[in-house]
Amino acid sequence: MILAAVAAFVGGGGFAAAQPWRWALVPACVVGVVLAERFPVKIGPEQKVNLGALPCLVAVLLLPPGIGPATAAVSVLAGNVTVGRTRPEAVFNAGNTLVAGAVAALVSTHAADIDPVGVVRDSAAAFLYLCVNLCVAVLPASLHSRQRYFRLLAHAVSATWPALLTLGACAVSISVLAVEAPIAAPLPLVVLPMIYRMNRAIEAQARANEQIAGVLAAQRRFLTDVSHQVATPLATIMTNLAILRRASRDGSVGDAIADSVAEAERMKRMLGRLRSLAHADEDVPLRRELVDLAELTSDVVRAYTAQAETSGVGLVTEVGAHARVSADKDLLREAVANLVDNAVRVSPRGTNVRLRVEGPVINVVDSGPGIEEERLPALFERFQRSDSGSGLGLAIARRVVERHGGTIRVKTARGAGSTFTIELPA
Repeated sequence: MILAAVAAFVGGGGFAAAQPWRWALVPACVVGVVLAERFPVKIGPEQKVNLGALPCLVAVLLLPPGIGPATAAVSVLAGNVTVGRTRPEAVFNAGNTLVAGAVAALVSTHAADIDPVGVVRDSAAAFLYLCVNLCVAVLPASLHSRQRYFRLLAHAVSATWPALLTLGACAVSISVLAVEAPIAAPLPLVVLPMIYRMNRAIEAQARANEQIAGVLAAQRRFLTDVSHQVATPLATIMTNLAILRRASRDGSVGDAIADSVAEAERMKRMLGRLRSLAHADEDVPLRRELVDLAELTSDVVRAYTAQAETSGVGLVTEVGAHARVSADKDLLREAVANLVDNAVRVSPRGTNVRLRVEGPVINVVDSGPGIEEERLPALFERFQRSDSGSGLGLAIARRVVERHGGTIRVKTARGAGSTFTIELPA
């Protein structure tokens, strides 16, 4: 109120309007702010900008300095009360507008004719209004959350400056046109229907994104729940089959039981990969630590040595340059293990699978038959099966590597094997 009084008595014009028609801005400002509060508009997917700033700015620029800030403040108070804001919040918002309007009124010309200097002054006044309004608006958020004021202010500025500058430029254009060419003054308002339509499109897109996110979350929960629910009965089945195999002496029955055990083992591996895929899809932060890639590949080799020996395949580790990367060790190990598992399965007996470490790059080289060219575009997609396997291992590896900011690629040739390369940020 002190600032408003200073603007009224120090600013040029006091309580007298330069032109009689300007008094019509008083009810127009009140109605405009109430409508803007009642029907808020979003500009940008995550930012809400109240168009009530536009009539307030026009009132401050065109009405006398003793009337304009007060009109803007009363309009904001009426708008806040209309939408049911609490009394302290409504009073604070009105006071914020009064302060910003008083500062702007001290700079604006309020003259009947506007020259180039007047345009500059009105532009500066609009800029000051927006700056003061934003600076004061951030204050209660800082006090309530106990976060640093300037950090919150920087975040608010980065989120709203395009929309605020647009509203400021629109207000200055309306003010200048209202003085120099009153018939053309409403022309800048043609952007409002476009903003409204954009708002509706953004809201529709946001609803669609929420639905998609819900479907994906439900899919991840389904994968996790199914893998957990099936794991226990599957373990029971495998135990019973093992008992039957030891007790049975009939060759045909023993073969049937052995086949059943093999299929149960395959289902167990697939369920494990489903769990890994669901975990890799989660948006939870990675548990990052410094991981030595040479040690990680050695761990994978030790874990798969028995499987490789059963298949008659050797596992060889080659370390050219040691590297430590910031990564989730368990997830990254799962990605490398899936590549090694595939390589062991496709490699013929008597050959080797090589794991090469060159800095932040891991290569898994097999001696298999290679990959058909027509399969390469969708090779890392889910459930893109070859003759064996679940079709999930490569999808898990790609998802894990991408979450770490890396890339995964394959180089293959028919009859000459394949080389899968994981490249991580150094």
